[in-house]
Amino acid sequence: MLNNLKNKLFKSIKSKKLNVFLFFLVLSFLFLVVTKLSKIYTETITFHIKYENVPIQHSINTDVDSIVKVKVRTYGFNLLPHNFYRHTILVNFNKEVRKNGQNYIWKSERGFSKIEDQLGPKFEVISIEPDSLNFPYEVMTVKKVPIKFDRDITFASGYDVLNTIDINPDSINVIGPKKSVEKIKHVKTDKLILKDLNETFKKQVKIVLDPSIENIKLSENNTVVSAIVTKFTEGTFEVPITIINLPANVKINYFPKTIPVSYYVSLENYNAIKVLDFKIICDYEKVKNDERTYFSPQLIEKPDLVKSAKMKQNKIDFIITE
Repeated sequence: MLNNLKNKLFKSIKSKKLNVFLFFLVLSFLFLVVTKLSKIYTETITFHIKYENVPIQHSINTDVDSIVKVKVRTYGFNLLPHNFYRHTILVNFNKEVRKNGQNYIWKSERGFSKIEDQLGPKFEVISIEPDSLNFPYEVMTVKKVPIKFDRDITFASGYDVLNTIDINPDSINVIGPKKSVEKIKHVKTDKLILKDLNETFKKQVKIVLDPSIENIKLSENNTVVSAIVTKFTEGTFEVPITIINLPANVKINYFPKTIPVSYYVSLENYNAIKVLDFKIICDYEKVKNDERTYFSPQLIEKPDLVKSAKMKQNKIDFIITE
């Protein structure tokens, strides 16, 4: 019993000594770190170059990562967080470069303010190397081609598109080597599938290229497809027939005098449609030299508000009376 008590007491003392030792070890380490970080250091920070507003007809050689090395002086505390993220400089090709032969040249001094903004006022910039960067470029062919909208769209009963399906943009620039660009007559969209539509829609769809065509860039990667969808109805008018190119010395009688025309229109525009908005003609010039005794009527006018119109008769009989 007494021995057990002694052993427990010894272990307790030993454990406390170990904890005290670890505490002072950690404290010493922290003191060392603080001492180190409180000193002033001269270090080099790497900045990676990114581009914007590169002319569409030029392709910059990006095989090698363009960098500048910035030598700075500051306290260790300030340097510590900068070791954990990637520094970049965005070069604007509209304003910050000049052309020299087949190269764009950028002076590092143009990035000085961008470097200072990222580092902050606690850093002293000593030098930037190199003092300039060359960006070799290749001249590409640019061609504008139409976008073909690939779709599978059905409408709920009684619904349809009010005017047309709008595609914006409806064409884009393809950029690349001349031989590749010349093969491209159009680009397509991903297939847009919409079923039983009964409301207006607006969708962004991706533009896709034939995968067999390589080294091509697109000025746009997406287009927006939209349409007003509304309720439609059908109407019918008896439209009078007009005979044209009938000589003054020829008299004819024809039957019938009107043709029923069915038309498809949005419900909201139904009352705006009038019979006089339609015109059907029969051309005597087309039958005068043969033995036909009938006309083939043509619907040559319909109102813009009407989506479609169809005559319900395609033959008009006639006889010459004098």
